[in-house]
Amino acid sequence: MKIALVKRRYSLRHGGSERYCVNLSRTLTRMGHEVTVIGESIDADLVGEVRFIPVRVLRLSSSTRNRTFAENAGAAARAGGYDVAYGLGRSYGLDAVRVTERLQSHWLNVYYRSGISRFVQRNNPRHRTLIGLERDIYCAASTRRIITQSQLDRLLVQEYYGVPAGKIHTVYNGVDARLFHPGLREHAGTVRRELGIASDVPLLVFASMDFEGKGLRYILRALAGLRQQDATLAVLGKGPEAKFRRIAARLGIENRILFAGRRNDIERYYAAADLCVLPTAYEPFPNVNLEAMACGTPVVTTSTSGAADMVEHQRSGYLVSAVDAVEEIGTAIETCLNLSTAERAAMAARCREIACSMTIEKNVEQTVKILEEVRREKLSVRAA
Repeated sequence: MKIALVKRRYSLRHGGSERYCVNLSRTLTRMGHEVTVIGESIDADLVGEVRFIPVRVLRLSSSTRNRTFAENAGAAARAGGYDVAYGLGRSYGLDAVRVTERLQSHWLNVYYRSGISRFVQRNNPRHRTLIGLERDIYCAASTRRIITQSQLDRLLVQEYYGVPAGKIHTVYNGVDARLFHPGLREHAGTVRRELGIASDVPLLVFASMDFEGKGLRYILRALAGLRQQDATLAVLGKGPEAKFRRIAARLGIENRILFAGRRNDIERYYAAADLCVLPTAYEPFPNVNLEAMACGTPVVTTSTSGAADMVEHQRSGYLVSAVDAVEEIGTAIETCLNLSTAERAAMAARCREIACSMTIEKNVEQTVKILEEVRREKLSVRAA
């Protein structure tokens, strides 16, 4: 097939959805499909590996940038004569779209707790624009399929936008089990020396570019109340470090919080950790959880995120009820740290088993099947 992938950034240096686009493009190309990426930017070291069509956007504000990208990317896709145009994000007039970002309508409801703050934010031009884009794109007759990353988002798309269930398909993310694997534990000692902690100190990992939305504030509160007073948290990612250092200082745990920044070798840190903690308020499907599990590291996350589809409570990790459920987060951490050696090994094996059932190849195969259905529908309409 001649496939257009629409994604704002074609990059391995940003978030999970950008890396997903690169992996999808590469796998589709290996399968023999002709891939074009339509977007705003491409990493310099990726130029040449795929045909890339740049899209101009108006940068006056967040609203204009989001809307003009959606409009101009959609126009470029329609002009290209592709068999299927597949959007990894919000763009108009495509044949199929994947819900990669948080659904904005739901995010406002879970992130802004008071009715007054929700009302104010719903009138914020940025939020209004994103909600309008989602409504127009998901409800459009031209959008033949919507692919979600989790059952949670499948239900939310129906709830907020009234999309028929038959139009929505859930395709779980895949993980590169060759990159993320338990064998990396042999480097645990090196990682701990880099962090400046002893081999017997319990190590927790938090990885995100969104410290507030992914629950770092509440992890710090839980950490302050642990009986294991030496348990240490490595914070991986870029965010308002000074702000969270002040929070840790007020809680008296500043010496147990290590800000390691954005990492290109994040798999080493997953494997060196006893537990990955990411109690996100809401997320379609946090790749962090799947990557950590592929390394044999159990996770703590919320039942309000798409990760609830893959985390088996007390078998491959722990589910807590909400981002601010500090007591539950603390209990989950202590439960994991108190496991016997045999229990830890069993949990690590189950984590790896689940992760290995969710491969990139399986994700692409399921995606291609849906895109082929879309192409056949388009051809049948033309023939009629």
